[in-house]
Amino acid sequence: MLFRIFWLLLLFPTFLFSQTFNPEVYDSKSKSKVDLSSIIEKAKDADVIIFGEEHNDKVGHAWKLEAFKKLASTYSSLLSLEMLEKDQQRSVDEYCKGEITERGFLNSGKFWPNYQTDYHPMVSFAKEQNLPVLAANAPRKYVNLVSHQGLDSLYKIRSPFLPPRYTYNLFRQKEYEELLSAMIAEHSPTGFSPDKQKFIDAQYVWDASMADSIAEAYFLLKRKIVHVNGRFHSDKSLGLTYRLKQMGLNVLTVSIFPSEEGKSFQEEDWKLADFLVITERKPVP
Repeated sequence: MLFRIFWLLLLFPTFLFSQTFNPEVYDSKSKSKVDLSSIIEKAKDADVIIFGEEHNDKVGHAWKLEAFKKLASTYSSLLSLEMLEKDQQRSVDEYCKGEITERGFLNSGKFWPNYQTDYHPMVSFAKEQNLPVLAANAPRKYVNLVSHQGLDSLYKIRSPFLPPRYTYNLFRQKEYEELLSAMIAEHSPTGFSPDKQKFIDAQYVWDASMADSIAEAYFLLKRKIVHVNGRFHSDKSLGLTYRLKQMGLNVLTVSIFPSEEGKSFQEEDWKLADFLVITERKPVP
């Protein structure tokens, strides 16, 4: 009897997880609840499918993995991640080709704190299926330089890990910059205000780098790009989404996030992305 209770206790977290909220998928055009198959079908005409996420959304991470598996089983695909930087591409390739061990890869550089639990499963699946994995982002040392010294500091640097320098200012957007300014005002501690223009320019370096990586991979490999980034980069057809469309790519966007219990979609919410995925209904604070 005690042995049975012991195993029930071990399985209890799994039981709880199985009872958690089942993500809800909505088509923004029809404003109706659909399922993952609708995204898979719409992806048929897309060159790039962007999963815009909230980085700490555990349910969202699990949903993205399953969605990526189904996309990859349907179309010739490639995985692209904001969470991997261009100077990590060689290690990514070595791991995916089996030239280095998983432990060797995970010890090869500095990763996001939640990379191993939340993003590595997608990379490992791509490896198993022999799918390319793109380290899409600019090295953080260069973005950090811009945030402290301004964009001019980056024009002095020639690096294979940066996009063409003219792209930083190529697709600037007033609405995007207004959202960035509002974010600075909301999150800056009292008495501290970062240089707004430097912060905005650093954001443009992220977006320009990811856009350059994705466009190059698409036109060279002719695979559908499944890209994951924080949803601020892609919501409302701003940032990365806008850049890719200006570069001639057909982009399908999915915005993935938890929502408050009882909250209904407002007209502005339908403009976030082509599909909305509600991963959790949280109690109202």
